[in-house]
Amino acid sequence: MQACAPGKLILSGEHSVVYGAPAIALAVNRHVTVSAQLTSDNQLHWQLENTGQQDVIAWSDLRQLVAHLDQRFAEFDAGCLSAADILEAPHQLVLYALAQALPDDFEQGIELTVSSELPLGAGMGSSAAVSAAVLQLGYRLTGTSVESDLLFQTVRYCERLCHGRGGLIDSAAVSYGGLIRIQNGQADPLPLHLGAGWYYIHTGIPEAGTGECVEQVRARHGDSDIWQQFTETTETLIAVLEASGNPSEQIRMNHRLLVDIGVVPQIVQDFIGQIEILGGAAKVSGAGSVRGEHGGAVIAYAPGVEIQNSIEALCQQTGYTYMAIEEDEQGARSLG
Repeated sequence: MQACAPGKLILSGEHSVVYGAPAIALAVNRHVTVSAQLTSDNQLHWQLENTGQQDVIAWSDLRQLVAHLDQRFAEFDAGCLSAADILEAPHQLVLYALAQALPDDFEQGIELTVSSELPLGAGMGSSAAVSAAVLQLGYRLTGTSVESDLLFQTVRYCERLCHGRGGLIDSAAVSYGGLIRIQNGQADPLPLHLGAGWYYIHTGIPEAGTGECVEQVRARHGDSDIWQQFTETTETLIAVLEASGNPSEQIRMNHRLLVDIGVVPQIVQDFIGQIEILGGAAKVSGAGSVRGEHGGAVIAYAPGVEIQNSIEALCQQTGYTYMAIEEDEQGARSLG
């Protein structure tokens, strides 16, 4: 049996969503896939295909691990541990998520394999997608049917181990699929489609993590009125998408606001400037970075084949990887 969950990209509202502004996220057609086979030894065999890591753990030890991670989160909550140090290894998130979907007395032997098409730490919601896919598989193992709302909340609960708080945007996008509007703790699907001309560009893994970026922005701009400008930009973008218009102006404005709060490295600013000269528009999608040369995910809009070809050539020149964005409308799901 298998399950999968899509990655995500943020069209507008990263950082500002923390201050009550709306955000728009999109589930994309790149996935984390989890598969399971039953075994006869009453243990959990796990493997992460992308890293080659694998091991075996008894169910009693898994339950102890869950308690251990809950304790580490409590230490973070008390200010004794940084968010980046809650998890001691990436596979712990896989095991923790699986435990949330299974009853405490579950003892069936399982061989669990996780594979991912999503780059780590690059703004595509890889940890949320891992959590959602593993949860879906766990529910499938016990024959449990779960609504998207409950899945969303459980993904957020697992995600708190990665960032110190549940990732609202990531959790909503990977759980529901499609375009999602997020504001004040609520996630609502938008009956819209992006259409053609959108690109994901990977500018490299940021040196600064999401938590560090959020805290530095808070220290410098927490009391600023800039968040109202973010709100207006996002609301206008929604209206343009609803009218099937050209969103270039809103994307460029969003980019300038992200530059103003200090999360777009200079080399990425220069790259986006070249895209604008070509007639396109682009912005960091995600936390960005407050130091170093890499900004993680960038989304670009190219109105026309000629501009699309020019952006592709620019990416090849700079060595950035890219792909056309395809929407995933279904969210996390079982595959049979």
